[in-house]
Amino acid sequence: MQQDSILWQRFKEGDRVAFESLIRTYYQPLFEYGRKFTSDRDALKDHVHDLFTNLWERREALGQTDCIRPYLLKSLRNRIYKEKQRSDVFEEADQHDSTQFGFEEDEETRIISNELSDEKKLQIKHILSTLTRRQQEIIHLKFYQNLSNDQIAELLVISRPAVANLLYQTLKLFREKWQVLLYTFFSVLLFD
Repeated sequence: MQQDSILWQRFKEGDRVAFESLIRTYYQPLFEYGRKFTSDRDALKDHVHDLFTNLWERREALGQTDCIRPYLLKSLRNRIYKEKQRSDVFEEADQHDSTQFGFEEDEETRIISNELSDEKKLQIKHILSTLTRRQQEIIHLKFYQNLSNDQIAELLVISRPAVANLLYQTLKLFREKWQVLLYTFFSVLLFD
């Protein structure tokens, strides 16, 4: 966190090397997170590019942060939502709880997934697709972006206890669905 604070301060003071470091470090995580909200890769590249351009132009007016990743994720999320509002495509996330959040695997996850059987991957994907959009998003932020509950709370503009509760309920529901799926699978194997 102290490293983030120092890098951010150098960036705010106009250090181009610090700015390039921000881009190298956070471009890919931002792009991966943005893909959860839009399938238009070109538009997403534009959003990320515009985010960094806007940061550079407004760097002197920006506040201090000791956690750059959540700050940038929230900025990108807001930028995408504002664009969707302008194009009348945006609908409130709470109205689309049944909409799939859109999990896509990164390279590390692909390597791990290759070790899992195809059947297990299909089962996990099926269970994730049954979760609400908000539940899918919190799983992505917690386990794919490795954000703390405080960072997730700030990003989603909800309280820390609400994050903990949502995460607990989501994981509990996931485990329950997983157990039912395994029970059904073994029942079919045993009684066929």
